[in-house]
Amino acid sequence: MMRTEAATNNSENATGSSRNVPSKAEGIALCSAFVLVFVLVVVGNLLTIALFGMNRSLRKKSLHLVINMAFADLMLGILSLPLFIHSVGYRFGLWKGGWPMSLSIFYTIVDTFFSQASLISAYFISGERFYAIYWPFKHRTLSTRAYHIIIFSVWVLTLLVTALFSTTHFLFSVKRSMYYWIPYVLIITFIICGCNIGIWRKFRRGIVASQQQTRNSRNKRLTKTLLFVSVLGSLCWILLVILNCLIFVYDVKIPWKFYDLVNLINYSNSFANPVMYALRIPEFREALALCCLRRAAAPNMMDIKRRSKKTPSTELRALRTDSSLLQLNLKEEVLDTKL
Repeated sequence: MMRTEAATNNSENATGSSRNVPSKAEGIALCSAFVLVFVLVVVGNLLTIALFGMNRSLRKKSLHLVINMAFADLMLGILSLPLFIHSVGYRFGLWKGGWPMSLSIFYTIVDTFFSQASLISAYFISGERFYAIYWPFKHRTLSTRAYHIIIFSVWVLTLLVTALFSTTHFLFSVKRSMYYWIPYVLIITFIICGCNIGIWRKFRRGIVASQQQTRNSRNKRLTKTLLFVSVLGSLCWILLVILNCLIFVYDVKIPWKFYDLVNLINYSNSFANPVMYALRIPEFREALALCCLRRAAAPNMMDIKRRSKKTPSTELRALRTDSSLLQLNLKEEVLDTKL
């Protein structure tokens, strides 16, 4: 959330790094990296949601939270990331023109809302996998409605967190909001790490592998994938928390480029999730392969349709010519009889 202050604050002494004049080459490199991340975030998460909507094999209860997280990452990339790229280019002197107050408020609320939705989704995904591994029989009895309630809870909590931090940010100060934000993020990341450690210990003991080999093989693979995704997300958030704590609480002077690199890592986590889904989850690979095969087979189907359209027309022409010849022969026979 606190990258919003760095993006909206256009003054030179925001992090005390005004003495170091930034080079345009570094700014171009950073903006190019952020643009690449923007493309990957939008394409990857949009493809994940599209595959989930088109293929019934992906519409499993355990993947509803994954798609909810993909939607949060997609909206974060579409609405928040372009504005942050503009702020990076402005700080490095690539273009001129600051933000109006209305745009700063919009960016702060949007970035806070969808980034916290992604983080809270990762928290619920870790808890759901922990419950699935330690209480597998109870987990199978969970209905789709229960997952819908969990997703609704994710967005309600996100709305409350965004309202709290945005109000503190605008009415009081950034430093005051940091006193709430840092413990909140650390508690969530520690809970995620605790769930992941518990799941990993269960795997190391071999208890999970002994429970219904045929069904738990895919469940185990899904759990390991989500385990990796949640650990990666936790590491990205911990780096951002440490840097924000040093800058806004202890007033440590850090150059802009290091702060932007940490934000680049944090934003990159939004496209790392769909990449891991495509590599690790068999259902996603199968759905992606089917989608590619359909696109490859589409031109062949069009040729077949065109050929099928052409053949009836030629046959009709042949029939018409045959019928006209028959009519001429009949007329000649009638004239012969009259004569």
